[in-house]
Amino acid sequence: MILYTMTPYDEIFPPTDQDFTHHQTIPINGGQLVVEPLQDGRFKVVRLVSGDVGLYLQDQFSPGAIIDANHLI
Repeated sequence: MILYTMTPYDEIFPPTDQDFTHHQTIPINGGQLVVEPLQDGRFKVVRLVSGDVGLYLQDQFSPGAIIDANHLI
């Protein structure tokens, strides 16, 4: 696999597997969201996994966005 990016290697591939243990996957219409749970019951979007390119244009699914999962289901 060749990955052309300016993002540092450690941000794409964290040094340990423990960095992924707190991630959860939330199904949405047209794909899945990989999220981190926050203290207040909301989630921070880590990654969108979808074949629907239109979902990538929605701000609510962009990495770093804070969402309430109850509104997505």
